[in-house]
Amino acid sequence: MRLDFEYAQAVIKHRGLKGGSNEEIFRTFLIEYLPKSLGISTGELVDANGNVSRQLDVIIYDSAKTPILYSNANTQVIPVECAYAVIEVKAKLDKRELYKTFENMKTVRGLEKTAFSEPSEYSILKDNLYGKEWDIWPINYYIFTYNSIKLKTLANYINEKHQTEMLPEYSRVDTICVLNKGIICNKNAEGKIDALPEPGSELYICETEKQSLLVFYTLISHYLNQARLPNFRFTDYLGKIQIKC
Repeated sequence: MRLDFEYAQAVIKHRGLKGGSNEEIFRTFLIEYLPKSLGISTGELVDANGNVSRQLDVIIYDSAKTPILYSNANTQVIPVECAYAVIEVKAKLDKRELYKTFENMKTVRGLEKTAFSEPSEYSILKDNLYGKEWDIWPINYYIFTYNSIKLKTLANYINEKHQTEMLPEYSRVDTICVLNKGIICNKNAEGKIDALPEPGSELYICETEKQSLLVFYTLISHYLNQARLPNFRFTDYLGKIQIKC
């Protein structure tokens, strides 16, 4: 992947095309290595109330149960109920790009997952993420970047955002992978590193260099392999669809 990225940076001159190439390289990796039960797309998330996220680089969703509301060569519109994770892809992550990602994240975290039929078996199943139990899988939010400013500086900016905006654990950027430097993830009170924060955890810098992608893949796969989708109730979206008879 590093060689593909370096080639794209050398050959492609247009900034927009470079960004698209970076995202495509990373999406191709995910498609190849994540389970086929997971779909990988770029596009927007929408909820049954008509709220829409900003354009997202990578959406990871349930490939078997997800109805695609709109699709063309460049983007798809996906019901938020069917999404498990979002990954923002950057060529280089600095303070400005980090803060832009936080704003994108808010448009995702603000969407509501409500369009479900709930059979009795799901009423007793809970997902344990962010230090609490959930009836419905909350969207995980990650950043993948090919380069960045110093990891310690980046972590300081992240902590500053968390504190000034008083973000709870489930409303943060969960983990950041910098391909040529390392990982900014979470360490809990027992000293275990994790993709997701929880009460009492703190940001942890893993200077993994050439193993960054492997560590990131391992951390996020721990959760993606557990993700489940109750029966999606598509009719909840009919009120937002204009039908002419």
